[in-house]
Amino acid sequence: MANDGFGGIINAYKDRKNMDLLKTAPVESYEKVRLYNFRIPNRFTKDQLRALRGIYENFANSLSSHLSGILRKFCQVELISVEEHTFSEFNNTILDPVLLAMIELEPFQGISLMDISPVLAYAIIDRLMGGEGRVVRHARRYTEIEVALMEKLASQFLEIMKDSWSVFYEVNPKLERIETRSQFAQIVPANEIIAIVTFSVRMGEVDGMINYCIPHVLVEPLFKDAKYKSEFFRKSETVQESKSDIIIKKIENSYVDVVATFADTTVSTRDITNLQEGDVLMLDHKVNQAINIKVNNVVKFAGTIGKKDSKYAVKIIDKIEDAGADIF
Repeated sequence: MANDGFGGIINAYKDRKNMDLLKTAPVESYEKVRLYNFRIPNRFTKDQLRALRGIYENFANSLSSHLSGILRKFCQVELISVEEHTFSEFNNTILDPVLLAMIELEPFQGISLMDISPVLAYAIIDRLMGGEGRVVRHARRYTEIEVALMEKLASQFLEIMKDSWSVFYEVNPKLERIETRSQFAQIVPANEIIAIVTFSVRMGEVDGMINYCIPHVLVEPLFKDAKYKSEFFRKSETVQESKSDIIIKKIENSYVDVVATFADTTVSTRDITNLQEGDVLMLDHKVNQAINIKVNNVVKFAGTIGKKDSKYAVKIIDKIEDAGADIF
């Protein structure tokens, strides 16, 4: 210890003190200790990370219902974490083949990066091409057709992201390009601070990850803008929509086919081929019988024929409860 000088004495004292603390402190008190690098200081505050978590929790919930709809398979997207790292730490985890979406977040200046894991990307492509969305064991390069499919899908992701951001700030995400080589992922210097938003995606038997990299320099103007700062963080704490509320909101803005039909009538093929203009077709539908109202080919209501504003109309007189699967 004498040869080590004053530094050796200090280190020995610290080691002994730390051992005493570990013996007496409860487990949870030292498991939460996080190393602090003075050369790379934290730039995202806890409030800022919490605000980003609120935005991308809404994004994950909306993305779950969107993927389930377009892939016609149950998909679950869950936000795992929102953490601060250096870009080099993120970049070192990217291995070819990759699927990287370069995203602009207007009006901010710069590029953010979305990394879709190959396992998930191959399963989505297989499903979009009519397959079952199985796990691909051997990774390979993406073809031009596959990249085009994922470009369209990524653009749909950005529309959902825009809605998620709209609660806090008017952001217009735009897809700049899709890259399939990791060397093109250098969007900021290696020591630049970024927030990594990690999502877990389950599609049937497939488990994959989506990592979204947001450089601090990209969103720094928002955090410095006093006009939006207080409102931004206030909403991040108070606005928390449940998953069911988000799904209902999306369904409310969707369009469905509504058709009013008479009772079915059986006609021979000979009669159909002999039909001419002016012929009268007898229907198996009584004059006082209700009209069937179908929603997406499912009988949901009964109604009567009428007229409104010089147009034929159907008035709903009853709801049919036991008429097949409920679409609402």
